[in-house]
Amino acid sequence: MALQIKTFHVADEASEAAVGTFLQGKRVHHWQSAYSGDPASWNLLIAYEEDHRRNDRDDRDRGRGDRDRREPRMSQPRMETRKPERMEHAPELPAEDLPLYENIRKWRNTVAREEKIKPYILFNNKQLEDLVKAKPKDADALKAITSDLTPEHFEKYGNELLGLVSASAVTPV
Repeated sequence: MALQIKTFHVADEASEAAVGTFLQGKRVHHWQSAYSGDPASWNLLIAYEEDHRRNDRDDRDRGRGDRDRREPRMSQPRMETRKPERMEHAPELPAEDLPLYENIRKWRNTVAREEKIKPYILFNNKQLEDLVKAKPKDADALKAITSDLTPEHFEKYGNELLGLVSASAVTPV
């Protein structure tokens, strides 16, 4: 059976009862409501189809009384869910080290995207901050700071990372 749509303007108990009567024997697929403040009322939109299975069941249930009969249930409209806003890590660094921090963080995010891994797999923001504070000059000093970096990633990106750190030490004239 095809899906049908009906709208109602509900302003009082009588119109509310009319909606309830209408819904008997219907299977509601979607409904939406909007409040209208002048005069106080609700506008309902209901997408439904005739529920033939319900009618068959009602025929079988005759004689059992009202205790087994259910009122038609309307499903709740889907609510928009928002992800909680993520708090950015605020590094505790002197102002002159912030450009290096941002450069390494952007580099890390680019590499992670290329590798199709999460950025913290390479190193987390705290390790990034420690790296900027220490400004390692060689591979051994870098390895001590980025101990969570896998040997494959260290081999692949260690020199590039050292290059980013050493490039920040050169001040333009």
